[in-house]
Amino acid sequence: MEASSCGIGWRSTRPQVFINFRGQELRRGFIGFLEPALKNENINVFIDELELRGRDLQNLFVRIKESKIALVIFSNDYANSEWCLDELAKIKECMDLGNLYVIPIFYKIEPSVVKHLQGYFGESFMNLKSRYSHDLERTQKWEEALASVPQKFGLPFPENSDRTDWDFIKSIVVEVKRVLEHIQGNSNQRGQPQPIQIQQPDVNFQRAMFSVRQLKISGSHNARYWTFESIYEPSNEEAIEVAKMKRCYYLEVCGKFDTKELIYGTRYEVVFVVKVEDTMTRWNNPATAQLMVPDNSLQEREFQFVDLIKNEWIEIQAGVFDAQPHKEKIAFYLYQHQSNIRMTGLLVRGAIIRPLE
Repeated sequence: MEASSCGIGWRSTRPQVFINFRGQELRRGFIGFLEPALKNENINVFIDELELRGRDLQNLFVRIKESKIALVIFSNDYANSEWCLDELAKIKECMDLGNLYVIPIFYKIEPSVVKHLQGYFGESFMNLKSRYSHDLERTQKWEEALASVPQKFGLPFPENSDRTDWDFIKSIVVEVKRVLEHIQGNSNQRGQPQPIQIQQPDVNFQRAMFSVRQLKISGSHNARYWTFESIYEPSNEEAIEVAKMKRCYYLEVCGKFDTKELIYGTRYEVVFVVKVEDTMTRWNNPATAQLMVPDNSLQEREFQFVDLIKNEWIEIQAGVFDAQPHKEKIAFYLYQHQSNIRMTGLLVRGAIIRPLE
């Protein structure tokens, strides 16, 4: 029988997260911690708990179609399972239709190994493909899915990482919550209200100014990771408050804004105001600035902080949007979830929404 982690006889109306993983390898370890971590954030999760092959595969396909997000957890033994690959092919199908947001997770395996079918992972897949050589349509779908899904923006956790599983799980939860907020924002515009409590910035109908306290910075409640400091600069008559990164494994800065205060028909840009110190080192993966606007395509740009001007306040654009006559909420992010080293050397001052010149 098929078992859903959200209970029997009750179906959440929140977007569902489907977790695709190699059960034999991960169920009692990594998944055993990831699932409750997502549930603790009121995220509706589905996993195939019993994995009864054949009889329940079509039911699982239905669950994938019902879902809004799929977490695909690639691991060393993943390609040994036709069950995982069948699910992956269905996930790709839904992704290509634009009905499913996919987040690949590379658990103790290098992304390049999965993308290029290298090492034990690649050998396992070729052996499995050989066993099913009589079913070319099925194996072709597996190959197409393995060529497509790993190319999406993903979260890697190398075998030799000095992070703990729990640190990595927290970064996954942050990413899922961010995507869900975008999905729910789009739903709100279709008549499904979902109020979001946000602290409004200073607005003068031309621009919105966010102080650092009006942004949400993950980990800022812990002085080991972030500190808030008042600094004086010649260009300012008063002290300004900034958030200083001390030692963090990941970066997550978020702002939200109700655009009803803006001028209809005007194009606006959203920028983060930051300073890169000399102590900043090159992160192993780029950071991303992102803007989510309901019923619009996701805007993203990647960059390396170390390539930016040092010791000066700079602006990083998250995206642009046109103000609408109706009320809508936008969300903007500055994040990097993939570091295997502790990061430092960044000051965050705030964010600005202003007309694009």
